[in-house]
Amino acid sequence: MVDEARLRISLAAGELELAGSAEFFAQYDEVVREVLARLTDPARLTVAGPAVGQAAAQHLNGHPADGGIAAALPEFGGALHRLSNNASGTDQILVAGYYASRRRPDRTFGTSDANTLLVEQGIKLANPSQSLKNAMDSKRVFKAGKNFKLSRDGIQRVGQLLGLSTLES
Repeated sequence: MVDEARLRISLAAGELELAGSAEFFAQYDEVVREVLARLTDPARLTVAGPAVGQAAAQHLNGHPADGGIAAALPEFGGALHRLSNNASGTDQILVAGYYASRRRPDRTFGTSDANTLLVEQGIKLANPSQSLKNAMDSKRVFKAGKNFKLSRDGIQRVGQLLGLSTLES
């Protein structure tokens, strides 16, 4: 019988799951612990050397068009707590869409992606599709294929909603 081991890292659903023999994982135990320490301690997260360059720094710091606010961004649940109690469904789906878009390289998100984040935090919008339509009507979101993408105005609105004043115009 093969002794199988599994390693699962979520870090707010960025997710990485590996499976293999326990012997294989034992070889990399120290490396995995060091990586986990870096991922959970923002002070230790650094961009290594000039070969990594600006693109990796932007990836680590979030969406280039977000004015560098990603470093100041709280976890999604914390971001929702920053919203006022009377925040509209459109504002809630906009913030959820921003967080959902950060999980994809093309910075797009689907209605279900944003809604799932909200539901996980106990927020049930009556009509998420209508909330996104309202965001489209206000030019804060636009269609990108089958998905949506935040416009510069949308990203600025997210910054305003979260009380982050360091946005570029």
